Amino acid sequence: MSELIKKRLNKNIGKRVLIFLHNNFRYEGKITGCDNEYLEILEPRGYKIIKIDEIKEVEIKDGL
Repeated sequence: MSELIKKRLNKNIGKRVLIFLHNNFRYEGKITGCDNEYLEILEPRGYKIIKIDEIKEVEIKDGL
């Protein structure tokens, strides 16, 4: 996992994000927490905790 992606996730807590995993699953929600191992997002169905090493791609929605 890229250090750039980890840094970007930490700096954007509270923003909406679209996450693509290596197994082609995707999740969309609001970032509520992040450390060096896990990312926590709030989806419409509840909280989802994702292991950062499983993330392939991240799209942060900044409202532009």
